[in-house]
Amino acid sequence: MGYVGVKDNLTVTTNSPSQIEMSVLDGYLSGFTSQYRLASTIIKVDPAQANVLQSPPQASDSAIQAEELASGNDISAFEYYAIAMIAMVMMFGINSGINVFREEKVRHTDVRLFIAPIKKSTAIIGNFLGAIFMQTVSLILLMVISDLFFGVNWGEYSLVIFVIYFSLLFLSVALGMAVDVFSNGNPAANGAATIMIQVFAFLGGAYFPTGDGLMSKLSPIGWVRVGVKDVLYNHDLVAATFPIVVNLLITGILVVGMSLWIRRKEVY
Repeated sequence: MGYVGVKDNLTVTTNSPSQIEMSVLDGYLSGFTSQYRLASTIIKVDPAQANVLQSPPQASDSAIQAEELASGNDISAFEYYAIAMIAMVMMFGINSGINVFREEKVRHTDVRLFIAPIKKSTAIIGNFLGAIFMQTVSLILLMVISDLFFGVNWGEYSLVIFVIYFSLLFLSVALGMAVDVFSNGNPAANGAATIMIQVFAFLGGAYFPTGDGLMSKLSPIGWVRVGVKDVLYNHDLVAATFPIVVNLLITGILVVGMSLWIRRKEVY
């Protein structure tokens, strides 16, 4: 219960109200005092306008327009997981990279390849580009299917997004080749690669949203996912620079490292 007396001052009488009731009462009194100050100011300035207080003009629905900036924070689950899962599929290029030289061994062409009068880096790059082809076809199909059936409109920046994913494909195949080369063809490399992919998928948000913070930056899937999202929904082309540059830089380091390793061993 409460009583408010209005004279020269406001007098408030209450009967031990709760905290919630006091908050409600404070809100009503704040609104009342604001209206009172407005009325007293209008009367002092122009008493003829006092009737405005009884029927204040109403703004039309079109008088106020809200404009929301594009953001990737409110994308649907289909859109989020389409972006993240394509990145994870590209990461499975590690397995393709591991099998590049193993297939040479099965066909017994590995020795012939590395004693041929060509540079070791040429042999590595040739096998590397060959492994890229099928993964590229998969990337194109995934982007088309996600557009047609899951409503992920890649829009005017689809080519930029394709390049981001393509750079991850380069990195994954090179990483797989490096794991096989540096482990001397150890059969356990496949198991290690599978664990590596799962860790990258976990950190990068392929299984559940992990945000755009530090965790995502620890995984190629994560930094590709964030870059694609920013390009697609925020139209931030600069966001594509980081994943592309980092992926290609690591790829270059791995290719050079493999070339030096094989040259030192003479025969893989």
